[in-house]
Amino acid sequence: MNKLAKLFEGFNNNISLSESYKQKIRTGRNSIRSRIGNYFEQKDQQIPKHHTQGSYAMHTSIMPLEDEDFDLDNGVYLQGYDDNRECWPEVSSVHCLVKEAVQGHTKEIIDKDTCVRVVYQDNYHLDLPIYIMGKDDDGQEVAYLAHKKEGWIISDPVAFRNWFNDATKQSPTGSLRRSVKYLKQWIHHNKIDIPGMAVSILVAENFSDEGDDALTLLRVVTDIIDELEENYSCYKPVRPKTEDLFSKHSYYDQSKNLNQLELLKNKLAEAIYDSKNQYEASIVLREVFGEKRFPIGEKDILNEEYLKTSEPEKVGKKNRHYA
Repeated sequence: MNKLAKLFEGFNNNISLSESYKQKIRTGRNSIRSRIGNYFEQKDQQIPKHHTQGSYAMHTSIMPLEDEDFDLDNGVYLQGYDDNRECWPEVSSVHCLVKEAVQGHTKEIIDKDTCVRVVYQDNYHLDLPIYIMGKDDDGQEVAYLAHKKEGWIISDPVAFRNWFNDATKQSPTGSLRRSVKYLKQWIHHNKIDIPGMAVSILVAENFSDEGDDALTLLRVVTDIIDELEENYSCYKPVRPKTEDLFSKHSYYDQSKNLNQLELLKNKLAEAIYDSKNQYEASIVLREVFGEKRFPIGEKDILNEEYLKTSEPEKVGKKNRHYA
């Protein structure tokens, strides 16, 4: 079996946001927050609260390459509204208000269905989804998103962030978050149609820490395949819990994604068990994760001898022969 811990450590470093990059996008985010607060104050509106959301808030973001764009989500939570949704403003008016607040901050402002997007020249953009906290039909507090086509709809990214952060407690070493990042990089490199939120859910629900990132990832991928082969779906663990993130996938999409996951599993197994040294293992993994991201191993770090038996090794929920 190949010892790949150092390679995966380098891989994680290569795909993680640098401190200077995080500082740059935090500066842009804080500037936007101040601009929105000042504008709302000028309009005699209560100053909104803000929450950083998505992969940045969950520490699972991937460092973009030089020619790629980075997306940061900053939720704008409007204040001063009661629980009666019939008294809330029109979605179009709150989109217009936020758009006016940031107009002129950069050269390009885009009013999308789900957010106002502020595009920066140095390859990143800031999405500003707009929310009001209210009660659902059962009287429970939840966030409502201002969606230009669907109106005020339940969407609670803070609740999802809290759910994910709770899930990471089963991994004190941080390997759950790293597994999410590895799969996001695999998806990005191979242009696979699986949403980032779905990756976070599937990893959290199928996580088992094997004490080694390569073995952990192999087990997680194997268990994800087993789950999706039985039921190809991925429901949100927070409201709206009826939302299947794979609902728009056709049968062709399902087959393609499962085949890609199977290929990833086989490549991981080949790198861990069948490659004769760390160098050969790294060549296999650079194929699936990208040459610019996954480091090169050493030829003199040989594959350890391991016991081959007639019994299949238990990896995931099904038995798998790797020897």
